[in-house]
Amino acid sequence: MRRQSTLKRIIQLALGLVKNERIPKFSSRFSKKTFTQHQWLVLGFLKVKENKNYRDFADWVLFSNEIFYLLKLKRMFHFTTLQKFLQRFDSSVFDQLIAAVFSQINATQRPIDVAIDGSGFTSSYSSRYFVMRINRETGYRSFMKMSIAVDPRSRALLAVKCRKAPAHDTKNFIPLLRRADRCVSQRIRNVIADKAYDSCKNFHFVEKELHADAIIPLRVFRRSRAGRSTIRKHRPVLPDSRIYGGRNLAETTFSVIKRKFGGDLRSRLTEVKKKEMKLKALVYNLCILTTKKSLFIIGGFLQS
Repeated sequence: MRRQSTLKRIIQLALGLVKNERIPKFSSRFSKKTFTQHQWLVLGFLKVKENKNYRDFADWVLFSNEIFYLLKLKRMFHFTTLQKFLQRFDSSVFDQLIAAVFSQINATQRPIDVAIDGSGFTSSYSSRYFVMRINRETGYRSFMKMSIAVDPRSRALLAVKCRKAPAHDTKNFIPLLRRADRCVSQRIRNVIADKAYDSCKNFHFVEKELHADAIIPLRVFRRSRAGRSTIRKHRPVLPDSRIYGGRNLAETTFSVIKRKFGGDLRSRLTEVKKKEMKLKALVYNLCILTTKKSLFIIGGFLQS
């Protein structure tokens, strides 16, 4: 009964979220109007929450009368219809929803710290044993990379940036921070990242444009003078450990997402894989919101 109540709470939160953000019910006035975009979004949340593929998820919904009642489904859908919805749905709306849930988790206007990290998600349907037997050299390069911006205090996600891997994490650093700064109303105080993000360009963006402190350890160049006469010159090699310890929570966030929602991507197209990763991040924020002791969300989102 407790698991059913948790799913019911997530469905109520998700329905209130998409209505509060004024997402249109139908993508076009010529739509068949058999299902609404609100229903498809909530079904996408549930699919990620249950960590099922499209076919198994459709069978699971078929025998769930509670989901039919809460979502007001008129009939059963084919599993490929959810795939087609994700293909045509605007990816930027997921960024909007992630920021909206974060604003409800962290309703105060205090300055926040942001921890940056990246991790990969498997997108290959071949097993590792099969790859080993055929001596395939590129078997482990078929994955997607997701970079996240996390608030260490609430452990909620501010923004995510997805790309096809392999690619260096620093490519997502500035676009991710711009998205996080644009989507939240709070001022960013500290940007915490590991040594892989040590770059003069990154330091300059954080301090000159965001007006925040970059808590990033420096790489030591023994045979080169690179960076010694730039913005990195008078910085300590190791940052303050009390603030830098918040970076570990970004790795913890990836661990929670992969353990609860899986580290494999069920989709085939690259753009749909990116949307699936954003769905994982969005459901993660919704799960944090459901565990809050007191919820009062304006605009009819949820009250308890």
